[in-house]
Amino acid sequence: MITYVDTSSLLKLLFEEDGSERVELIWDAADVLAAAQLIVVEARAALAAAERLARLTTKQHREAKRELVVLVEVLAVIEITEELIEAAADLAEKEALRGYDAVHLAAAVTIEADVFTSADWRLCDAAERRGFHVANPLSA
Repeated sequence: MITYVDTSSLLKLLFEEDGSERVELIWDAADVLAAAQLIVVEARAALAAAERLARLTTKQHREAKRELVVLVEVLAVIEITEELIEAAADLAEKEALRGYDAVHLAAAVTIEADVFTSADWRLCDAAERRGFHVANPLSA
């Protein structure tokens, strides 16, 4: 079973928040975990914002960045290609998605993932319409 992980799910493994326990279960249940390369950029941006907003201390931020490296090493990382960008652009238009969300969904489609995990309701709805089993860590 291939589980595609978007950034909103991955972040829940880096600091405790609503849905963190569910993401751990989703992560552990997967045979293969995959994500697009951009997950690193999005995660680092979110961690830096969390530090700026005092959700993370400087020490916690450093530790989260180290943990991010470890988590990304477990992922099958999907390269951002011209074909992937074209597919994402189509999905952004058809599904009314933000740019990076469309890239995540296009990457999952490209690798024919079985499960799509995200804490973004709009993205989960689009993934469901594309035939994925959706695991939203914020749903009970």
